[in-house]
Amino acid sequence: MDHTNIETRDAEKVEQLWRTVVPGARISRTDVIQPALSWHAVSEPGFGFFDYTIGGTMLVESDPLDQVVVGRIAGPRVSGTYRRERIDTAVPFMVVDRPLELAFTGRIAGAGASFARSEFDEAARRLSGDDTLRVRPTGYAPISEQRMRYWSRTWEYTRDVLLRSQEHSTLIEQQARTLILEASLLTFPTTLTEALAAGRPARPLPAPVRRAKSYVEAHAAEPVVLADIAAAARLSPRGLQYAFRAATGRTPMQYLRRVRLDAARAELRSADPSVDTVAAIAARWGFSNLGRFAAMYRGEFGETPSTTLRS
Repeated sequence: MDHTNIETRDAEKVEQLWRTVVPGARISRTDVIQPALSWHAVSEPGFGFFDYTIGGTMLVESDPLDQVVVGRIAGPRVSGTYRRERIDTAVPFMVVDRPLELAFTGRIAGAGASFARSEFDEAARRLSGDDTLRVRPTGYAPISEQRMRYWSRTWEYTRDVLLRSQEHSTLIEQQARTLILEASLLTFPTTLTEALAAGRPARPLPAPVRRAKSYVEAHAAEPVVLADIAAAARLSPRGLQYAFRAATGRTPMQYLRRVRLDAARAELRSADPSVDTVAAIAARWGFSNLGRFAAMYRGEFGETPSTTLRS
């Protein structure tokens, strides 16, 4: 990926930088740029990721052309118009097919990502399991408050990896790129949203998540920490957290706890209450605190471990 960090007050340079991530960006009107554009971005074919601040009075048209652009723009005096509708640009939005017209006075802070339409389609097919699906927008704002928070957290993680980390690992950067792409697909309303709501087959779990689950299931009776699972998944610990939660709705350690609880329950059911004890079985599955184990067990299965043992 090409990394760019620059400050400039040159309107032509500002337009040029915006075009590295949104090829159809065009400044229609501007006055003195103050404060200067502070631009931080990475780009490669089919993908751009950016974070910036700028001040002045400006009218900008950002045409996505053959890309999908997602982002947010905050400032005290900023207005955005998309598909002839005034939108709140401080809330994450998605621009497809038609340009966003942006007017602002004063300082704004912008952030976002752009993806090739072809990559959006390919990812939607992976997520839905429908090899014929093509992504068409049915709205520009997040589906829900929860999805908006999910996108924002994923964007912040991607920013830390792509824009703030001093270590540039191609593998980790590509993983972050995939995470923000899939988060965008799942956050904004499209034909993928409709396909998933209609119950079409979901895609298989991503390979790193499958590797993580296999490792957990094989080593649940052993001392396991997040770093062990991440190494087996071939992801960084933070990358695994995001990928695992996005795919399963829980963290790797929550999954480990559930696997251990299921294993303890199976052993309790087959144990001899005159010989075996709840404490011994709990300890074998990594639960050293008997009271906490009993509370988690009852929360999951609706009965106490001792009840299961005696049944």
